[in-house]
Amino acid sequence: MAHAQADFTQVPVLNVHKENIVKFQPLLVHDIQGCDFLAVDCELSGLGDRKKLNAPTIDDRYKNTCLVAKTRSVISLGLSLFRLVPNSTTNSVSHWTYSVKTYNLLVLCSEDYIVEPASLQFLVQHGFDFCAQYRLGIGYNRGNDAPEKETPGKQPLREIFAEMVKAKKPIVFHNGLIDLIFLYHNFWAALPTQLGTFTSDIIEMFPAGIYDTKYIADYVSRTQASFLEFVFRKEQKTNAEKSAKDRPHVKLVFDQKEMDGVEWRLCGLEVDPEASAEPEVCFSYAHHGHCPAGNSCKLSHNIDSILRQKNEEQDRKRRKRKIDDTETPENGSKETRNAGDDNANIKGAPPTPANSGGHRAGYDAFMTAFSFSTFLVHQTQLPAVPDSFWPAGIKADKLANKIYLVCKDFPLLVQKSAFAKCSVQHDAKMRKLGLYGEEVQ
Repeated sequence: MAHAQADFTQVPVLNVHKENIVKFQPLLVHDIQGCDFLAVDCELSGLGDRKKLNAPTIDDRYKNTCLVAKTRSVISLGLSLFRLVPNSTTNSVSHWTYSVKTYNLLVLCSEDYIVEPASLQFLVQHGFDFCAQYRLGIGYNRGNDAPEKETPGKQPLREIFAEMVKAKKPIVFHNGLIDLIFLYHNFWAALPTQLGTFTSDIIEMFPAGIYDTKYIADYVSRTQASFLEFVFRKEQKTNAEKSAKDRPHVKLVFDQKEMDGVEWRLCGLEVDPEASAEPEVCFSYAHHGHCPAGNSCKLSHNIDSILRQKNEEQDRKRRKRKIDDTETPENGSKETRNAGDDNANIKGAPPTPANSGGHRAGYDAFMTAFSFSTFLVHQTQLPAVPDSFWPAGIKADKLANKIYLVCKDFPLLVQKSAFAKCSVQHDAKMRKLGLYGEEVQ
């Protein structure tokens, strides 16, 4: 086995497309069956009207997102599979080591779908190759399964997704509601009309727990920002610091290094933050992880600079609270947060070309999975050797089945309802796969 690292600087991602899917599908299925949890990320051809996706009522959000999923498509699917490697000393809790496999599947919907110029421009700026997608994308059809007369192997993406359901592993997303809806409609079955039916379906599909690292970052870990690249970078830096002090941390082993089709994604921590001049950091990117100006923005999008400055801002607030508590102990009011004040003086180094950044499905799935692995260490009482990775086994009941909702102060609870049954198409799919009648842990 390769050397385990807490301070990794690059990540191998295996690119899978229609010319090598026959070769790699058995390996991917084997890794799904053998992992302890997996993270998923989708790149999409568009999202439509953002205001409708963030409608005031959750039912309207679901209906509007379903309309988008029926008219847009998945263009890239990322899977990152983490398998816990037992430590030589089973009672040691200094670190948890995971063997990691990460896949980036290039996919192409065989039906007509809407392509939004803004989404395409954004993806091109982050290195997505649309020529490769149309040339090498793995074909699939949306909605319900095609008739049985189709030969096995004709819909490899549906077969892979079915294996994810059959494996009954915890599944992790970042801001996962849209991903869940797109995955369901593109690779499982036609979407049900009601949100309650949808949640009843997906809790049966993923009974080992559905996790959302954006929810965990915002409501449990309370990070200064919760966009994926920031959360990952903060957890990566914190993990390396804890490793250096021999405090509980995560180590990774990458087992895809020598495989054909592997692309290396660079993510080394900055070495000398004082080495460069410091232009102003982009306010939009520092808050949300994206910028309307894209690569033409004249301000810095460097994530290390953003993280450093937010940490400094947090330290200043902490010192100020201590002074205020000392001088006016009778004042117990909570400090009001002003986003503009938080970042009025943010500055940062120029973008570091050594690092690849996010917004590629495979790498984003890895960032999500790694962040989840460190959240388990820092936010739960994770056993050295869990009996299972179901919520009770990893002490994660407070984190499970809560999906982040934009502009809401509560999550979507994914749970069975006495007032909503599973959909007919989901029921038929589960019976077809032989998944009913099995004991649920």
